[in-house]
Amino acid sequence: MLRLGRDNDFDALYSIYMHPTVNPYLSFEIMSKEEFLPLFNELTTSGTLYIYENSDGQITATCIVERSKRRCAHVISLSTFATNPNFHRQGIGTKFIRELIHELRKDEQIKRIQLYAEADNEIALNFYKKVGFQVEGYLKRCNKRAQDDHFVDALVLAMIFD
Repeated sequence: MLRLGRDNDFDALYSIYMHPTVNPYLSFEIMSKEEFLPLFNELTTSGTLYIYENSDGQITATCIVERSKRRCAHVISLSTFATNPNFHRQGIGTKFIRELIHELRKDEQIKRIQLYAEADNEIALNFYKKVGFQVEGYLKRCNKRAQDDHFVDALVLAMIFD
């Protein structure tokens, strides 16, 4: 079920975001809950937090949605997309993003949904392409993970609607 995020999702989201298979592809490092709280507040106020949960109420996936303003008001940016590692390879992410896009497209002014993915994240790139995103650009040396001694390139992906 798709729903908006709430403050009481903190613990579940912390465990997803800090998981060693998820965190390397997010825009922040692994940290304590105390350190994560201000970041959680920043993430939830920078856009709209969407949650996907199963019939047992477990959070299975999450994403931040940010609507651009003024001349770009037709653009939605997705970030911090993550699937609970306990539910990887079960089609949850695909269901979530398809339902999320369907929900966002209820606003007929939305003509573009975009996101960034790190170039070495082949699983995510294949996933985004599978659900209809197309690569539009390449950002060299865009990200730097604390544990790496090198920068990582990122790709810009988007879906365009008529």
